[in-house]
Amino acid sequence: MSAISYGPEMLFSMVCYLAYAWCSSCFFVRHLGGSLAEKRVFGGLLFLSYGGMALFLKNSHIFYLLYALCNHMILMVLVMTVFRGEWEKKLLAAVLLMAMTVLIWNFSESFLCCTALFIGHIVTGGQKPAVLGAGAERFILPATYAIGIGMVTCLSKLLVPVFCGKRKSWYLCLALPLAGVVLVTDLINWAASNGIMVQDWGKYGLYENQLFSHGAMCIFTGLAMAASGFFVFGMDRIHREERTGEEYRSKVMYYQMMEEQYGQMERLRHDMKNHLIALSTLVQNRQWEQTRNYLSQMAEAGNVESGDEVTGSLVIDALLYHKRRQAMDAGIAWQCNVRVPKDSGIKEMDLCILAGNILDNAIEACCRIQNKNELFIHIFAGTVKKCFLLEVQNSTDLEDCKEIVRSKKGDFAGHGLGLSNVRAAVSRYNGTVHMEAKKKVFTISVLLPLAKSAVYNIKESL
Repeated sequence: MSAISYGPEMLFSMVCYLAYAWCSSCFFVRHLGGSLAEKRVFGGLLFLSYGGMALFLKNSHIFYLLYALCNHMILMVLVMTVFRGEWEKKLLAAVLLMAMTVLIWNFSESFLCCTALFIGHIVTGGQKPAVLGAGAERFILPATYAIGIGMVTCLSKLLVPVFCGKRKSWYLCLALPLAGVVLVTDLINWAASNGIMVQDWGKYGLYENQLFSHGAMCIFTGLAMAASGFFVFGMDRIHREERTGEEYRSKVMYYQMMEEQYGQMERLRHDMKNHLIALSTLVQNRQWEQTRNYLSQMAEAGNVESGDEVTGSLVIDALLYHKRRQAMDAGIAWQCNVRVPKDSGIKEMDLCILAGNILDNAIEACCRIQNKNELFIHIFAGTVKKCFLLEVQNSTDLEDCKEIVRSKKGDFAGHGLGLSNVRAAVSRYNGTVHMEAKKKVFTISVLLPLAKSAVYNIKESL
């Protein structure tokens, strides 16, 4: 950006800063959330900080790169302190806004300067060296700010999916390259403004040097904007396709559970007449032990055998039954106490995604342990203070939750994706996820707010 001059134009420059502060506060509130008070506090502090920098430091011969770094640090610190949420997400939001404004402003200013130089060269007929006068700068400054604020406002709407349902590491992977783009742009902007990028070697005049310098900056920032856009939206699309594929697999698992549940019940109903005849004969002959064994076989065939899987949801019953059989085959001690509240507002498919991914990871973690005498999985789910709590504890060989990256399985469904799907499902209900690994026991707790109807039904039952 061009230097902001003192004098009568300072008031207009402050108006530009005020407009940018308002635009920035709207950007962060949209993507980070926050109250009206936080929006006003951030906008006011940003305006005072940038305005103070312009008033007291711009003409103090401070190194340009240091001045630009101070501006970036002010924005970063204000975002981290004023808004709430994950610091990785706030870091990405701050870096993304810096990248957009730095690139758009420099591109707009360079393009407008080239245009003004062309017009000046045509008007003078090439007789006088075309230079940017005070009149051109008075037009370029507000036009640059207006273009920057307008582009940030438009792009802000397109960036909403980028900040939804992502892992913390994903935000960091996106923020670091963009921060590098900002630093390189500041360095090139300083070089161009000091005549380092283009030297005439006695061959070119002032007009050509200015034109080449602004043109080179325009080309660089244009390419940088295109590359940054492809990077941000490309990463978001890859994440969405990855999550869509995993959600598809979760839906397949959901419908397989449904098919298994109702298929077994249908077979049992189809044979009910024959079963009743056989049971009637056994009862008439007072063969009580045979009757008890026959009933047990019927319950097992219909997936209604006595056990812990009586949750209030047929789909979750079928899922827990299936996972319990897997755990028993692997020699894992199974303890289950699950109750799904009626009209909870939580879709059965999301419950299936949560429980399925968590239990798959728990079973896999147990199977990796060498000592098979200490394997266990404990499941609890129920209502806790107007919320639905799902908590699973299992044996683990992990010392810390940071060790959870990708599972050692050969297929695509690993711990990273499984936990990503859990977080995505939880985020749809504004819930929370907590994980802890301590004394060879891994605990994951999912807390989801219940719908008002479910809370009402719980109170009525009490």
